[in-house]
Amino acid sequence: MNQGNKNNSNSYQIRKPNAFLYYVITYFLKIVSKIFFRLKIDKKDIKDLKGPFVVIGNHSSVVDIVFNVSALAPHRLNVVTGRDLFTWPLFKPFINRVGCIPKSQFSIDIESIKMMKAAVEQGRKIALYPEGKTSLDGKQLHYLPPSIAKLLKFLDVPVVLSHTLGAYLTMPRYFKGFRFGKVKVKVTRLFSQEDLRKLSLEQIYERVRESLKFNDHIYQRENNIKFCSRKIAKGIEYILYRCPKCSKDYIMRSTGRNLICDYCGNNVEYTNYGELRPADGISMAFDRVDLWYDYQRECVDKEIRKPNFYISKKVDMFEERDRKYHRVGEGELYIDKEYIGFKGTKQEEPFEVKTALKTLHTVTTKNQEGIDLCYPEGTYRFLFKDKKWSTKYGIIVEQMYRLIHNLDTKDLDEKKD
Repeated sequence: MNQGNKNNSNSYQIRKPNAFLYYVITYFLKIVSKIFFRLKIDKKDIKDLKGPFVVIGNHSSVVDIVFNVSALAPHRLNVVTGRDLFTWPLFKPFINRVGCIPKSQFSIDIESIKMMKAAVEQGRKIALYPEGKTSLDGKQLHYLPPSIAKLLKFLDVPVVLSHTLGAYLTMPRYFKGFRFGKVKVKVTRLFSQEDLRKLSLEQIYERVRESLKFNDHIYQRENNIKFCSRKIAKGIEYILYRCPKCSKDYIMRSTGRNLICDYCGNNVEYTNYGELRPADGISMAFDRVDLWYDYQRECVDKEIRKPNFYISKKVDMFEERDRKYHRVGEGELYIDKEYIGFKGTKQEEPFEVKTALKTLHTVTTKNQEGIDLCYPEGTYRFLFKDKKWSTKYGIIVEQMYRLIHNLDTKDLDEKKD
């Protein structure tokens, strides 16, 4: 990709995905998805759609992009991805050849916006995920920035919705490997070019927000779908970190099928049908993963309202350079009433960086128990030394944003900025 002069979108030459590589990968993955995940695609609504357009989708899992490109084939999509993906060894050899467009997460990335504009002006079809991160709890992100409406108006091409159900359950954030179940993708026209030009930003935002809603746990329960794995509960303590019986954090551990509290012995079985149920007559459980996660959110909401709220944990600090993360220091990652920040050393010199919570509606959490924060100079990764805390830190940031902006903490899905 020749980026050229970066002062306007016309200076960017956006590479169309390599046809041979794109189609070989896409159709192979489509066949595999139909066999193992019983992928069902409904795209009747766009069968005659031509020309440049934008595809948006709910971001339920890292594998939802597989299902979405399968559903949109033979259209070749330039996928907008987090810059972090460009550091993944598996993708680095060919990520540029398939025309991915990098974007910094949860920050204004002018360069990425210009590249998107250049792409549609050059007749490309781009795909992006407005939520900006994969779901932790199997449903839509708690808050969608209204800036998505401005972006779609600016791009000024038809918008297609690719809505996925079951992708989260196929590969939840905490799970290594795949579960085999049933995935559905429905592709529809969300906005015509005329719609974008005549509708207000508020109307565009509301339609996008409503269209992205999903809950894979309800989808599974209502359709009685079995997602199979011999170790279906393994790793689930990454997101379900609080025991509902003794109310202690990060004392849970998982086995192949159970989530057990090492303090009080609470024992919960997780079934292939998505049920969380007590393994004995005295244990306590929430019926679904998302309900347990909501319980943790409510606990955090009470915690951050205390006048002296403050949390700080020891971390190793990493900096992204040349598409790799390098350890550059250590210190403490803290959250107070106003900021999430780091105090410690970088290259053995005192160093501090922070972000105002009023500007940050969520953060990227890493499975290896860490947090990514984006700054103008680049992305810093903070990995917790005791291998926990990232999910709770993420919930704290989200709840602080709600509190600072006086948003309804019980039903934010029905409210916006």
